[in-house]
Amino acid sequence: MSRTAILGVTLTVGLALCLACGSQPAAPSHPSGSANADGSTLKATAPTLQSPINGAVLPQGTHVTLVLKNSTMSYTTSVTPSYRFEVSSTDGAVVESALAPSGTTTTSHTVTAPLIGNQTYQWRARPESQGTAGPWAGLTSFVAPPNDGYNLPGALFDPLVNGKTVGTIGGSGNVTFVPGQGIRMNDDLAYVVYDLPQTYSSGEMSVEVTGLSPGGQPGKARIFSMLDRLGVQASLSKYSFNVQYRGAGGVPDNCIVWKAVLGDNSHAVEATVDRFQMIFILDPSKVYLWQGFWTPTSFRLVVKEGGTTGPVVYDQKADAIPGTSNWNPEKMYAFIGTNNGAFVQNDGTRVGMTVRNLWVGSTPRPTTLGSAIAPRR
Repeated sequence: MSRTAILGVTLTVGLALCLACGSQPAAPSHPSGSANADGSTLKATAPTLQSPINGAVLPQGTHVTLVLKNSTMSYTTSVTPSYRFEVSSTDGAVVESALAPSGTTTTSHTVTAPLIGNQTYQWRARPESQGTAGPWAGLTSFVAPPNDGYNLPGALFDPLVNGKTVGTIGGSGNVTFVPGQGIRMNDDLAYVVYDLPQTYSSGEMSVEVTGLSPGGQPGKARIFSMLDRLGVQASLSKYSFNVQYRGAGGVPDNCIVWKAVLGDNSHAVEATVDRFQMIFILDPSKVYLWQGFWTPTSFRLVVKEGGTTGPVVYDQKADAIPGTSNWNPEKMYAFIGTNNGAFVQNDGTRVGMTVRNLWVGSTPRPTTLGSAIAPRR
C-alpha cells in the first residue's frame, strides 16, 4: 500500500475517533436512572440538620428557625436546589411544609405556623430542583417556646391557660384564670376585649368553652362578640355580631342564637331556623368549640363538641339580600363575652363559662392550635 493511502486511512480513523469522543453527552444535572434508596430521584445527598435538634428546648420569645447544612450534588455543581422544610407533631400530622431558597453553604427557614408552647415537634428537610426531590434527612425534634399568644394584623391567638391574656380585662373585671383550663367569667359584666390592629372583610372568630350548663345566666348570654366601637350600646354599631347560649329567661332557655349586623341594623342577618327549635342541653364538663364565620354578605355559626374534629352540635348560616350589605368597619374590637351588659339588663356575658384558645383571623383557625388543656413535652 502506498504511503499516501496509509496516511489517508490514518486520518480517516483519527477523525472518526475524534467525532465519536465529541458526541459523548455531558453529565446531566438531573440524571435519570436508578432512584436513591428512599425512592427519591434527585442525585444529591440528604442535607445535615443543624439546629434545633435532639429535643432542644427553645426559650420563650424566640422564633423557631430551622437550619441545615446544604446537600452535595452527585453529578454536577451547576444545580443549586431549594430545600423543603417539613414540621410535624409527634403523631405525624404535618404542621408546615415550606420551600426555601438555598444559602451558600447552609439554608434556614423560620416557621410561620402557630405552635403550641412547650410541645415537642419534629422536622426534616430535603433538596428539590425543578420538580425533582432528593432524599429526606432523618427526623429530629425540638420543644416549641412557651406561647403567650399574639395580636397581629390578620391573626390573633390567645391561649388564656397561662394566667394572662393579650387582651384587656374590662367591665367588672370579675374573672378567674384557671391554670391549664382558661379564663372563667364570674359575672355578666366581665369581659375581655381585643383591639385588632387591622380590619378585614371576612374571617373567623372561634374559642373553646367549658362550663356551659342549662339554665345559666343571663337570659341573652354572649359567648363572644365583635363591635366596631367601644363605650356604647352594641345596637349602635354598624358592623357587629354576637353569639349566644341563652340562660334562664332567654325565651327560650338554653337556645343557641346569633345576630350579625352588616352595614347597619336594617341589614342584619340571623339564623333562619326558629330559635325554639334550637334548644340544646349542653354539658358543663365538656369542651365546645364555637366558630363564627363572617363575610360582607353572610354569617355562619358552628358549634362542635370536643374540638375541631368533634361532632357538630349546631350549624346555621344566613345570607343577606344581595347588594344590601357589606363589612367595612373603621375599627374592629373582639370580645370574650360582651360589654353590652352595662347598657342592657339581661344582655351580658355568659356567667361561669371558661374559655381558652381564642382565634380571630382573616384565615381559618389553624389546626395546630389544638387544645391547650395539657401542654406537654
